[in-house]
Amino acid sequence: MRTYKKQIFMILLVIAAINGIRVTWNSFHQTIEQPVAAENGILDLRGWKLPPNHTITLNGEWEFYPNQRLTSVPDSALDSAPTSPVSANSGKVFIPVPGAWDQYFPDDQQGRYTYGTYRLRIFLDEPASQTLALRIAEITRASAVYVNGQPAGGKGNPSAQSESYKPGHRPYTINLPKGGDSYEIVIQAANHAGKGGITKSIRFGTLDAINQRTTLSMALQGLLSVVFLVHGLYAVMLYFLGAANKGLLYFSAVIVCAVISVLGVDDKILFILLPSMPYEADLKIVLLSYVGVVSFIPPFIKNMFPEYGQLKIVRWFAYFTSCYALFVLIAPSKYVIPSEKIFLAPILLLSVSIAVYILQAAARKQKDVFFLLLACTILGNNIVWIVAAAKLSVEMTFYPFDLIFTMLAFAAFWFRRFFKATAQTKRLADKLQLANRQKDDFLVNTSHELRNPLHGIMNITQSVLDDPVHQTSEEHRQRLEIQLSVARRMSLLLDDLVDIGRLKQNTVRLQIKPVRLQSVIGGIFEMLRFMLNGKTIELEVNISDRFPAVKADENRLIQILFNLLHNAIKFTDRGKISLDAEVVDGMAYIRIQDTGIGMDETTLQRIFLPYEQGDSTAARAGGGFGLGLSICKQLVELHSGTITVRSVLGQGSEFTFTLPAAGEDGEASEQAVPAHVPFYSYAKTAAALADEAGNRSAQGNESGGDAEHPLEAGNKPKVLIVDDDLLNLKILADILGPVQYNITTAASADEALPLVDNARFDLIITDVMMPGMSGYELTRAIRKRFSISELPILILTARNRAEDIFTGFQSGANDYVTKPVDSWELKSRVQALTQLKLSIEERLRLEAAWLQAQIRPHFLYNTINSIAALATMDLSKMQALLEEFSNYLRTSFDFHNFDLEVPVYRELSLVRSYLFIEKERFGERLQVQWELDPDLHFFLPPLSIQTLVENAVNHGILKRSRGGQVMIRIKRLAGEYEVCVSDDGLGMSEERIRQIFASPDHRGMGVGLRNTDRRLTQLYGRRLEIASAPGQGTTVRFCIPI
Repeated sequence: MRTYKKQIFMILLVIAAINGIRVTWNSFHQTIEQPVAAENGILDLRGWKLPPNHTITLNGEWEFYPNQRLTSVPDSALDSAPTSPVSANSGKVFIPVPGAWDQYFPDDQQGRYTYGTYRLRIFLDEPASQTLALRIAEITRASAVYVNGQPAGGKGNPSAQSESYKPGHRPYTINLPKGGDSYEIVIQAANHAGKGGITKSIRFGTLDAINQRTTLSMALQGLLSVVFLVHGLYAVMLYFLGAANKGLLYFSAVIVCAVISVLGVDDKILFILLPSMPYEADLKIVLLSYVGVVSFIPPFIKNMFPEYGQLKIVRWFAYFTSCYALFVLIAPSKYVIPSEKIFLAPILLLSVSIAVYILQAAARKQKDVFFLLLACTILGNNIVWIVAAAKLSVEMTFYPFDLIFTMLAFAAFWFRRFFKATAQTKRLADKLQLANRQKDDFLVNTSHELRNPLHGIMNITQSVLDDPVHQTSEEHRQRLEIQLSVARRMSLLLDDLVDIGRLKQNTVRLQIKPVRLQSVIGGIFEMLRFMLNGKTIELEVNISDRFPAVKADENRLIQILFNLLHNAIKFTDRGKISLDAEVVDGMAYIRIQDTGIGMDETTLQRIFLPYEQGDSTAARAGGGFGLGLSICKQLVELHSGTITVRSVLGQGSEFTFTLPAAGEDGEASEQAVPAHVPFYSYAKTAAALADEAGNRSAQGNESGGDAEHPLEAGNKPKVLIVDDDLLNLKILADILGPVQYNITTAASADEALPLVDNARFDLIITDVMMPGMSGYELTRAIRKRFSISELPILILTARNRAEDIFTGFQSGANDYVTKPVDSWELKSRVQALTQLKLSIEERLRLEAAWLQAQIRPHFLYNTINSIAALATMDLSKMQALLEEFSNYLRTSFDFHNFDLEVPVYRELSLVRSYLFIEKERFGERLQVQWELDPDLHFFLPPLSIQTLVENAVNHGILKRSRGGQVMIRIKRLAGEYEVCVSDDGLGMSEERIRQIFASPDHRGMGVGLRNTDRRLTQLYGRRLEIASAPGQGTTVRFCIPI
């Protein structure tokens, strides 16, 4: 109740405000006070000066001659005029202007064709210096003006005979002759029906003042029309852009009708723009615009508030207004004009009543309706002023602000609704997103919780199968393999749930490199054979050995192919599944075809959506959540490819996806071990690595092959496993087993630290989350005693988010494995870290003194760190880096380095390994360019080129944050080989170059520039040539005589 009273108060306040604005407007634009009005057909302005910038009205008593058409009336012919109506063809009468002339005609002429002549004489003090003019606003329905007996203008033909009568109902301006101090104004007028005569004031003044007033009025009408049309256009756009509320169309119709009425009344701008339009059309268009405004308001309000607008009267009102509009269209104007007085006012009243009723009902529950009530109130106030002005014959300058305020109130309503709907939509979207995140979090968390015990089962089963000491019977072995197969299938489903969560969070990072399809497809087919379950399906690959590599993340490519092929197997009972590929315009098109059940059009539309499956019966039989194809689509798109499907129900399906081709030079390592892919990939690649190292676990086979002999206890690497979960300790110990490693376990970090102090271990494996001291804290504590190469640490983490991995490496870890642990992944990483550690120890023992002099410790440790970091992302790159590092160490520690000269290929091998290591460490910061002549065969001092390259990299390029480029050039010249190493790094000053060659000792440079310069001088009598400038890089060259 309080809100309702507040709204009433606000409406009354607004009414008072807009009426105050209107009164102020009228006061500002009102006609200046004139001394006299027309009296007895004379306007005597002598003794009063006409203002140049204002107009006056010619209101008052005019002479009127009913049923006469006069052009001029001589003063001598004037008789005294009666003041009451006269009979036809009688003399003059005095008639008030503005006003209707109906009562001055005999009764038998009422409602029939009438005509007559108005006359007014104007007297001035002196001739005006400016052109004077008249502004005729409205004379119904035809008029002709004569000034001083001469025709001056008019509209239509006010004939004495109705047959030659032609209406012309539009405003016009009459220019008066210059130089006169008196004017006789004679106006002939005629009307065929309705109220006739001069019904609006005629304005008199200078032509400039008349034009200024007219222009202002027309500009305001144009401004108002533009404002209305813009809002109407917005409503139409909103409707067609998806709002689909008919109320918007009704609102647009109201706007259009209102604009027509504004432009069709007052100055009749619409008909000025359409001069050829007949009078009858003018009349009907304006009347229809009035009917349209009042007709469309109730349905507009009803559609905006359908719950309050279920009134039968709205429908009947629509029928009534439609019938009246039809009548206006087809009836002659002489019948239409009288009907205006009968029907228009009741229609308007009924329209407003219906609208107010609906709005009052809606306002009780919706605060936004207040703006519509306000709009209706302002519009009603404007109508009251218009009616009052018409009844009182008061002329006012066109006032647009009531209608503008009405439109602003409508706009406020729309904006309020829009913001409210937007806020509501946002709340609902937030709730949906929260529910979706909660669903995803639940699925992911559930997946993680299920994966731990599932992988525990898998690892225990695998350890039993791999145990070379306690062999099981063939029957038990087959049962264990079936159990392992079922567990792996469940693991795939859980992996899908985890992957869909990562894809939604955009946390999937690709390691793009050239990958050969031939290298991965065979393994995938082998993985899928255990899923055939006795189906008679032929698996076929039609890919040439010369098919180029594709640019892809090898792990994700395996996942894409596996999901697509697994989907084909799931929905194919018999027949063939084939895989073929071709290259078109640099893109590899990979197709997987099956002869399965196929899909209909409806299924094809949603097959790539999450949690969507094809035939429900087949889907339930095959298992799964309907995530595989959605994951495939997203992964393919991450590779800048596309995936499409064609299918015929009952005949099979064909999936085609594209990947960028790597070209002829792109080759992928077939021995590469992908990271973070399902277990089936590791089962092959990790085993292959173990076999190469000679440490593969013994496994039984159908031919009963012998198991490998376990390592002697003294030679096995010692591994300390730290985990507060005793079950996990047991599983991890079983995976690594007593055959390959000496295992020691600790249930806490506090228990592990004394073991580390009192015993020698080759590797520490620690869980991250432990009570008391976490795995991160344990790692930091161990790093206070041992460096990253002296004692590698492998952390076990339940999450593989970037911040978790970063924290582990910041703490000093060498590598990490995500829980639940996959047995082959764990074996692979443990083997890599222990072999690396043992290899470094052996090299350090043999060449400790030489390494101390030649290789900077931080280079060695950073390289090891890079190897460890690559192990977290790409084992193939780790292997490549490890191979180059081994080559670097092997070449560096080669006793040939003590020779006077070595072959250039040996030196270049060392340089290539060094640059490969640095390139892996610093990435794009280090660019390398080679310019080598073919068939280089010569000898040079050992470590000569290596020294220059290492100096260019460390002291020239890497001193800058953006890095740079080093170029190695060897060319055969006349009688000598030129060796040149240049960089675009910091450069050196001349003073610095002199210090290098002058100083007897250069700590930290190893086999430095001065050492190389001295050896070149001793052997060949040549010296190093250095060209450098600060900021411009350095070029070092020397020549070897042939």
